[in-house]
Parts: sequence; structure tokens; C-alpha cells
Amino acid sequence: MPPAVHVRTDTIPLADLQHFPGNARRGDVELILSSLKRNGQYRGLVVRHVQPDGPLVVLAGNHTMQALALHGPGACNYRTTHQDEERPCGVCHGEDWSPSARCEVIICDDDTARRVNLIDNRASDVGEYDRDALAELLSYLEEDGFEGTGYTDAEVRQLAHAVPPLDTADALADTADVYREQYGVIVVCGDEAEQERVYNELTGQGYNAKVVTT
Repeated sequence: MPPAVHVRTDTIPLADLQHFPGNARRGDVELILSSLKRNGQYRGLVVRHVQPDGPLVVLAGNHTMQALALHGPGACNYRTTHQDEERPCGVCHGEDWSPSARCEVIICDDDTARRVNLIDNRASDVGEYDRDALAELLSYLEEDGFEGTGYTDAEVRQLAHAVPPLDTADALADTADVYREQYGVIVVCGDEAEQERVYNELTGQGYNAKVVTT
């Protein structure tokens, strides 16, 4: 058998799907549901059809399946605003809904099934971000808020006002015609809410405040 063969794309009731046994990833199901409500299901689950006449096992997207189940059947009251237009939930669309998911159904052997599950969980762990590009992308969403992105307001402010890493500051210090001394005060906050309050107070008074999380 080839490593993996795509059979079909289908919408399948959650009751007909099984979690991958031994899935090692522990995802934020509520965060995923927030995205689904705002953005809809933009990516299909990868489901293995175990032959012959065996179960449909989710290799990739186990937490998306859990988030859809968390939504539950029927219509919900979720509403959001996009460019002054009100939108219903991206899962149920404000209508009666039976829990189901769009799936990419494949057939493969046991070895490939394990490898697909592992790489889907691992690939994002080893990636990196271009912080400037990320901050720019998020800036386009500021008017309607950051729901459905996985980022909070405080995290976006931190990106926008991030302090350069120490090695960058040291490099500037070695260049006399570029670097000039700066003076500041560090305020240690008890939690994110206090950090946000203090930041807003300082910027409201005209200070050039920066958000730092350590």
C-alpha cells in the first residue's frame, strides 16, 4: 500500500468519528471553538478509514473535533461584527445543526497513521515567527478586534511595543553614531489585568510605555 491515499472529502457526523488512540497533544479546545465560531471550519480533519469496514479515526484535528462537540447540537446565540456587518456563528450559522465535521478521508497503514499524527502535532512546535510580520498582520484586524486569532489585546500590544532583545541592544551600544542612552522605569505587575491598566494609565499621561512579559 502507498503511504497515504486520499479517498474523498466528506462531511461526517461526529458520532461516526473516533479519536486517535494515544494522541499525545493537549490542545486548547475552547480557543479552537472561539476560532470556529468566528472563522468557520477552514480546514478539514484528516481521517483514516481503517479497512475493511473499520472505524473512521481522526489522525489530525482531534481538538477541532472536540471543539465542534463542545459547541453541541442546535443553534447558538453567538454573533460577531465584521466591517459593520453582523455575522452568526461559523459552526451552526445560527440554525439547527447536528454535530459534524468536514473531513479528508484517507487510507494508510498503521505506521503511516502514527507518523501523520505525530508530524501534525510537531510541525508547529519547531517553527518560528517573524515578529514584525506578525505585528503587521494583526494590525489589520485592530478595528474588529482579535477574536478568532488566538491572540489577546495585551499580547498584541506586547508585540507592537516589544523591547529589543539584549543582543540587539548590545550591538547598538557598540555603534557610537547609532546608539544613545535611554532611561526608563520597570513596573512589576501582579497579573495581565494590572499590566493592561498600568500601561493604559502611562500612555494616557503621554509616557512612551512598553509591555514586557518575562
